[in-house]
Amino acid sequence: MNFLTYKHCIKTLLGKYKSCSLVNAEGSLLYSKDQNFEVLTTTRLVAFQIVKKYLNPKPQDFFLLNDPENGGYQLSKLIFISCLSPNLFLIWDENNFNVDFKIPPTPIFDQGVKNEFVWQALIGSRPYSAEFESFLEYQKYKVDTVLKSTSLLKTIGDPKQQQQWLKATQGIFDTQFNNKAQGSTDAQYKLSSGSCIRLRFSAEEKQNLKMITLDFTNTNICPDIYTSSHVIESVLIKKIIDFYAVNEFFTQSILDKIKIILPPKSIVSRSHPTGEHNFELQTICSQLCEYNLIQLNSHARKSKQNFELTNFLYFSLYSDHYHSNNFVGSDKIQLEQFEDLINNKVIDLKKMKRTDNLNQVCFDINSDDKVSLTIKNNYKADGTSNDLKLNNVSLGRGQYELKKGDQIEILWKYT
Repeated sequence: MNFLTYKHCIKTLLGKYKSCSLVNAEGSLLYSKDQNFEVLTTTRLVAFQIVKKYLNPKPQDFFLLNDPENGGYQLSKLIFISCLSPNLFLIWDENNFNVDFKIPPTPIFDQGVKNEFVWQALIGSRPYSAEFESFLEYQKYKVDTVLKSTSLLKTIGDPKQQQQWLKATQGIFDTQFNNKAQGSTDAQYKLSSGSCIRLRFSAEEKQNLKMITLDFTNTNICPDIYTSSHVIESVLIKKIIDFYAVNEFFTQSILDKIKIILPPKSIVSRSHPTGEHNFELQTICSQLCEYNLIQLNSHARKSKQNFELTNFLYFSLYSDHYHSNNFVGSDKIQLEQFEDLINNKVIDLKKMKRTDNLNQVCFDINSDDKVSLTIKNNYKADGTSNDLKLNNVSLGRGQYELKKGDQIEILWKYT
C-alpha cells in the first residue's frame, strides 16, 4: 500500500478527534495530532506506557486516568485509552471541569462491557454525576464508532503496513532535515524572579544519524514557577514537527530523532500539583525553540542579538458549568467556548473587532451565578494596548471574582 493511502486511512479513522495519538502494541507512535488548547503528545504516551505495564489491555478495553505522573496537569484534564485491536491503541485527552479528584488508571469498560462497580465508584453521588456520566458515555460512543471501521482497523493494525509507514515517514523527515541548516545556537529568557531558562538547540548529522537536540542543561531552579518535563517535551516536539513540516507524518521514526535534555528539579522538569504554569512555560519554551530555529536557518546569522519574548495574555473564565481557557497574542486570538458562554447568557458580547493593528474584545458579565476570571501569566500591560481591563481598570496576574454587570475589555496589538 502507498504510504499516502495509509495516512489517509489513519486520518479517516481519527477524524472526530482533535488531539490524540495512535500507537501499536510495541508502543511505537504511528500518528499524533494536537489541536486542543494545550499540547499533550508526550503526556498521552506516558499514560499509555503506564496502562500497558500494569493493566495488560485487551481489545475493546477502555481506560481513564488523570495526572499520570502525579503532578503536571489539573485533575480536570482526563486521558482516555482504548485498545482497538491487539496491535492498535488510541489515546486522547479531554477536559471535564467537574472532575476535582484523582483518577488512577481505571478500566471503565472490560472488553466492551461496562465495569459497573468502577462506574459507581467514579460517579456515585458526586455533584454533576449525570453530566459526568453523559460525558463518559459520549467518549465510549466515539470509540464504538471507530471500532465499526473494521476494514480501516485491519489495514492500520497490520504490522507490515506499519513498518512501511514508519520507514516512509523517516524518509520524509530525512529529506526535510537535509533542506534545513545544521549546526547549533542558543538563547535564554529571564523570568521576573531572576531565574533563567536556557536552551541550546542543535541539528547535526553524525555517522549518517540525523539528530535534533534541545538542551536545557543550564536552566535554573525556581521555587515559584515550574512545570513537569512531559509538559515541556510535548510543546517542543510540536514546534519541531511544525518547523520541519512533518505534522501529518509524525511517528516514532521522527520522535526517535529528537533528544530533549531537561535538568532534574529545574523550571522545566519539576512536577507542579495543578499545572498552574503549564501554558506560560510552554509558550516561553516554544518561543525560545522557534527563535533558535530561525537564527540557525537565517541567511544573516545573528540577525537578532537577544531573544525577546513576544507578549501574550493567558486567562480563564469559569463558572459552575463553564470553563474557558483563552489566549491573546500578537498573531492570534484563541477564545475557548465563547459561543457557549454567549448562548447561555453567561456573558454578553459587546464588541469584537480588529482595527488599526489592534484587536478589541469587550463583554459584560450577564450571569447571576459566580463567575471568576484568572489571569495566568505576567503579561506586559501598557494601559492603551496589550491590556485586560475590568471596569476600565487594568488587571495583572491573579484571580478576580466577577459580578453581573462587570465589563471586561481586552486590547491587543497584532502583527
